[in-house]
Amino acid sequence: MELNITRTISELFSAVSLALDIDEGVKLYRTWRVSIFGAEIAGRMLPEERKNIFYGCLLHDIGAISLPEHVIHYLLKEEMPEDPAMLAHPLIGAEIVSQIPNLETMAKFILNHHEWHNGKGYPLGRQKDAIPKAAQIISIADQIDIFMRNEATRSQADLIKALDARRNRQFSSGLIDCAIEVIGNDRLFEETREQNSLVKLFHKTEADIGEISMPAGVDVIGTACEVFSQLIDTKHPYTINHSNRVSRYCLLIALALNLYHDEVTNIKWAGLLHDIGKLGISRKLLDKPAGLTSEEYEQIKQHSVYTKEILGSITDFREIAWIAGSEHERYDGKGYPQGLAAEGIPLGARIIAVADAFDAMTSDRPYRKAISVSDACEELEKNSGTQFDPAVLKEALPILRNLIVTAG
Repeated sequence: MELNITRTISELFSAVSLALDIDEGVKLYRTWRVSIFGAEIAGRMLPEERKNIFYGCLLHDIGAISLPEHVIHYLLKEEMPEDPAMLAHPLIGAEIVSQIPNLETMAKFILNHHEWHNGKGYPLGRQKDAIPKAAQIISIADQIDIFMRNEATRSQADLIKALDARRNRQFSSGLIDCAIEVIGNDRLFEETREQNSLVKLFHKTEADIGEISMPAGVDVIGTACEVFSQLIDTKHPYTINHSNRVSRYCLLIALALNLYHDEVTNIKWAGLLHDIGKLGISRKLLDKPAGLTSEEYEQIKQHSVYTKEILGSITDFREIAWIAGSEHERYDGKGYPQGLAAEGIPLGARIIAVADAFDAMTSDRPYRKAISVSDACEELEKNSGTQFDPAVLKEALPILRNLIVTAG
């Protein structure tokens, strides 16, 4: 399997940031707009860090994943948040990003992106030159997006006035001047206001910035998939480590089926990312302890569509997108989102369906307690030929029955 590592990682960052910016089914394109402004300001003030700033803008709010609502709702409500999870999100974001090889510098920028020039920011209370200039640029690009979403500061003139009011308070005078110069570009401002033109401008900027550098001889893609799987599971406390366990079961089942190395790798990575579409589903819905209404169930089902779309935007992940986006199809054709059946469902998806169901049954959920491994295997057998592929189950059940000690 020939993979362009730097392109895949760069596209994965863009895809994850887009997934994080789906709010109640609406694509906000928040981090994409922040990255455009960040790149523009960096080009004038700190060109040597332009690439790190661009990708840092894409991932800057990744630590806010555990909030009940999208982070923008908190940022629009108050200048200085009080919610402990909001105050901690730069710390969490820096920790997540630092786990991916070669991103230590970017992690430092994310750690400091809510510090204020006057020392009244968070989480470290740093001020002036103690705040990395790149972090200050991410911060002001972030603030521009917030102002553009606020009715009172949405116009170009009002936005400039609002930014100027933060001079020597949230931002240095020099940074304010540079940001105002960028915002004063009428064409750029208008292109970032409208969704279609914003998307085109983002991809143009992304191409101009170039792919992020990655070290040779390291499984960067696998590591990134594992890191982002942790991020996905953080969205919903009942699913902590769910994706990692599903991926592990998938790997073992794929090996038992004597699949080729590349097929095994694709299925392993699809297992890690199979729930990425849930980043676009409300946490209130995911955490609901009672049964779902038919309308709520339709919203939940939409995550499979999001998964396929998000992963399909990554050039070398098209097969993975097809597998991960099809894991809720049923062998009898009564699944979703496409109603595929039998051999029409990718083999990897048929494997994930078994692994996902097994882990769901053996884990506590808001609406029920976990059942035993033997009971879960019995339930899988009952649904052989209807929900699950009998051939996959034949190889999977001996594996799952012998994971009693290590399943947690």
